[in-house]
Amino acid sequence: MSRIPLLLVVFLTVFSTSQACKGCVNIDEFNFEKIVPKFEAVLVKFDVAYPFGDKHDIFTTLAHEIVDVKPLLLGQVGVKDYGDKENVDFAAKFGIKDKNDLPALRLFVQGEDEPFAFDKHMPWNEENLKKFIRDHSNIYLGLPGCLEAFDKIAEKFMESKEKKTVYKAAEEEANKLKNEREKDLAKTYLKYMDKVLNSSSAFVTLEIKRLEKILSGGKISQKKKEEISRRLNVLKSFSPTNAKTEL
Repeated sequence: MSRIPLLLVVFLTVFSTSQACKGCVNIDEFNFEKIVPKFEAVLVKFDVAYPFGDKHDIFTTLAHEIVDVKPLLLGQVGVKDYGDKENVDFAAKFGIKDKNDLPALRLFVQGEDEPFAFDKHMPWNEENLKKFIRDHSNIYLGLPGCLEAFDKIAEKFMESKEKKTVYKAAEEEANKLKNEREKDLAKTYLKYMDKVLNSSSAFVTLEIKRLEKILSGGKISQKKKEEISRRLNVLKSFSPTNAKTEL
């Protein structure tokens, strides 16, 4: 019996592993209505039939992380622009009309007539995917350095005309915390609220830019990078919610 050609072995390996996305559900135009409406939010990745690469890996990692978040589901749609052209028309329905648009993300949220589109120019990383879900749904996905209760307080603080009142309430919540780690995290939120009170809301945008510039410089230790990343995560809780992206 002749050996299987090396090229075929490679193809079979890619074929068997590229679709693997534990925690994901394969969605198509036929089962869409049976699956998506049952969840509070469904993040769907439209991609080539046999996806692979960094973006697919990040999506897969996120699927592993949110497996216990019951209201949220991650799904993937395989789009074939050859043969019977599976899901081509289905993808076009949501503004994905060319293979160069792949992969593309759409977030379907209960109560919304249209899905939210992830900006294709936005860096595709786990943090941005989580923030995308958080910004457009009531589902909380924590980022390193963040506390759910204080993320909500930060949003309320930025929207309120009575910022001092919200700050006082935040102080009271921080004083109730028993866990030392949570106490330290809460201090970061209070610090940024104080900065806004003593300057302006523009502080948040300026500080985000400053910290991002430091990170992009690459001349800091890994420990410092992680510290700055956590601070950025908290700052982004103070950022205005992204507007819905048009398809």
